[in-house]
Amino acid sequence: MQRHPHAILPLIAGALLIPTVSLAQQTDTTAAKPPQAATELVFEREVFTYPTLQRRNPFRALVGGNQGGPRYEQLRVVGIIYSDDPSLSVATLGTSTVEYGENAASVTVQPGVSWFLKVGQSIGNIRIVEIRRDQVVVDIEQFGITEQKIMHLKTRRPGGTP
Repeated sequence: MQRHPHAILPLIAGALLIPTVSLAQQTDTTAAKPPQAATELVFEREVFTYPTLQRRNPFRALVGGNQGGPRYEQLRVVGIIYSDDPSLSVATLGTSTVEYGENAASVTVQPGVSWFLKVGQSIGNIRIVEIRRDQVVVDIEQFGITEQKIMHLKTRRPGGTP
């Protein structure tokens, strides 16, 4: 049995038309749908608060934060400019060191950096609370605990010790 070459043509034409008809039907259904509204993205961030009655806030870092600068252990009172008006008094704190030889015959000074601070100002982990004639009262914050200490101005007075 021999087939005629023209008999295959309707089969090929039918195979080509079927996908075309289905594509036309698909485009008609998508065109009939209404366009969707743009979705608005909203980012919400959860905020934690912690009561610090007698305990430190566990979300605060133990080190870092506002503790830039020298630590209490590195500072000493270099000088005090005292005034009866507490807002005008200035304490000079520095990292320099002074070493006295035997019988105070020789003095060795290692220079350092100095800061001029008034009441209420901070440097490192300390905040100035009060400036007296020969003392500076400071609050020291370590690991969320505040402790008050007194820093003394060491002077050489005749007949006294440094």
